[in-house]
Amino acid sequence: MMRRQNFISLVMIAAVLLGVSLGHAQGVDRIKRRNRVDSGKITKITQLAVTISRGGVERKVPVEEITSIAFAGEPKALRSARLAAAGGRHADALESLSELSRDKLDRKEVKQELDFLLVYSTAKMALAGQGKVEPATEKVRKFLTQNRESFHLTEAIELAGDLQLAAGNFDGAQKQYAKLGRAPSPYHKARSAVLIGLLLQSQEKHAEAIAQFDQAIAAAADDATAKSQQLEATLLAAISRAASGEVEQSTETVKKIIAEADPEETQLLARAYNALGDCFLASNNNQAARDAFLHVDLLFASASTDHAKALYELSRLWDALGNETRARDAWKRLEEEYPASPWAKR
Repeated sequence: MMRRQNFISLVMIAAVLLGVSLGHAQGVDRIKRRNRVDSGKITKITQLAVTISRGGVERKVPVEEITSIAFAGEPKALRSARLAAAGGRHADALESLSELSRDKLDRKEVKQELDFLLVYSTAKMALAGQGKVEPATEKVRKFLTQNRESFHLTEAIELAGDLQLAAGNFDGAQKQYAKLGRAPSPYHKARSAVLIGLLLQSQEKHAEAIAQFDQAIAAAADDATAKSQQLEATLLAAISRAASGEVEQSTETVKKIIAEADPEETQLLARAYNALGDCFLASNNNQAARDAFLHVDLLFASASTDHAKALYELSRLWDALGNETRARDAWKRLEEEYPASPWAKR
């Protein structure tokens, strides 16, 4: 009897340990959202939503709510690449993807995921100055042409705009960003306005930029998924208002956003601390500005675009504050880490 009980116990333990792999073998897909995971079998993918079925009940998940998707039976190297890309380790992601043979992948969705991760990490490296913009732009264009129903389509459109911007083509970038505004969701309408506003802000067209940010705030109102875009639009509007002379009010707005931000919103926080630095520069408070940009350098270096700006500002501020050694170090790091960045070419 004792031996039988021990045998049964061992079988149960083995079942628990093997549960995850067995689940994958049975065709369990997992859609990860910010606060939950939907599991089952994906039955349909479009550019706007992914439908997943479980127990005969189908649920449609809008793409703006999706953080990532793990497909049943997908290769380990694909999972590793996805995690690396999400963590900003794009060279590692490409190395993992190099282990895969597209022809050996049976499922269309898995092939599409492989294609997107290749495009995404290649583009991100180019934007960070670790690759050439032109071939990355061509890869994104090809993905968009061949994957009209990918749930990654809106991400790819934004990447296309970012690459146009990196190449100095402002009109081309704005055309890509405007495409996002055609989607029916408040999130994408707000995102489109944020990106166009940011583009105008980079050209110091602050009145036009503020109009776009206000449009984003209105589009995101009362929509929980679009809250992040509402926060970013509020932040960016504060930057343009500070540049237009409303320094004190803008500084308080930025401080409030920092205080209320989710610690995981690294992109938002990086941009917020840069904005705070800009506000302090507008009020001629160099030490406070330095401290704000140092936050980005020390805590949010993974936000490459904002980190490049922080290093540029630090190189100037350290010099103004009498520390030439640190000024040279900041500039050297900017040139080495982000050679293609507009901040390194000023």
